[in-house]
Amino acid sequence: MFKRSCSLLDKLPKQQAAEWLGGIETIIFGTDGVLWQEYEPIAESVDTFNAVKAKGKRCLIVTNDSILSNGKLTKKAASLGFQVGEKDVLSAAGAISGYLTDRKFEKKVLVMGGSGICRDLRKAGFCTMVSKLSSNGQSWIEFVRSLELDPDVGAVVVARDDSMDTNDLIVACNYLKNPKVLFLTTGTDGFFPFGKHRIPDAGTVAAAIQVIVNRKPVVLGKPNPRILGKLLESGEIKPEKTLVIGNTLKTDIVFASICGFQSLLVADDKVLEEAQSIKKEGNEKKMKLVPDLFVACFAPLQELLCAESMPAESQDVNKDRKNSQQTATND
Repeated sequence: MFKRSCSLLDKLPKQQAAEWLGGIETIIFGTDGVLWQEYEPIAESVDTFNAVKAKGKRCLIVTNDSILSNGKLTKKAASLGFQVGEKDVLSAAGAISGYLTDRKFEKKVLVMGGSGICRDLRKAGFCTMVSKLSSNGQSWIEFVRSLELDPDVGAVVVARDDSMDTNDLIVACNYLKNPKVLFLTTGTDGFFPFGKHRIPDAGTVAAAIQVIVNRKPVVLGKPNPRILGKLLESGEIKPEKTLVIGNTLKTDIVFASICGFQSLLVADDKVLEEAQSIKKEGNEKKMKLVPDLFVACFAPLQELLCAESMPAESQDVNKDRKNSQQTATND
């Protein structure tokens, strides 16, 4: 209905917008910057998420962030008030496990990421127990000269890692000099926003490695549809009746475009202006970055959830009553 129009949700006629929302069966939510910021829920996100679920729509949380294991991520969401079970949470770690399983991978995995993704990979049956090579006070030149790599390592996975140091980068690059070692990453996001500050994300580290080893990584988180597992190919979710709510153009909105989903951008005016500029430019190759709809906060979506269940006649009565009250005021 609104394909790549970047329409402002709160400016649409309420009945039209409510009818649109009524046709949505599955809603895919992002996490940081969409539902929460670290351990603080975004304003009205909990009530909106739970209200959507109460309407009988399927709610999925889909994220590239693998700092926490899938189980702990589910517990975090629940502790913040979101009514969600572990089957409703999908992360890039699951996509990586599925990719390695499909390839019948049996070697070790070197993970440049938090303990969460290591737990999920081990749970899926993969060995992440690779000896951590320490410099022991050596200069980086001495460290590289004495570097001995494990011949059983067959993949390097790059995820967000808040404790990574330069030696980790050196080790990963030297494994990836071997073209038979898989180069995988959870996503292309360059940074993780934290208030007014920025923390390097998986995309920054993967890009640095790419420059050094002259190899592109296989991106297995969003925008790759593989993060959804078998949900798409099994027909369990229908693309035309699925909505992605996200805050990034290159990850969330492109993900929606690739999968054939509808998209709602929830972000600040700066991101909106970027999307509008791309739309105005009219470059077809870039149009996948343009969302169908935009809203600055969740409040208008909550209003639509109420309007969705209200008969059209009631909406008309309310509208007439409001107009009559306005006329009386003017008189």
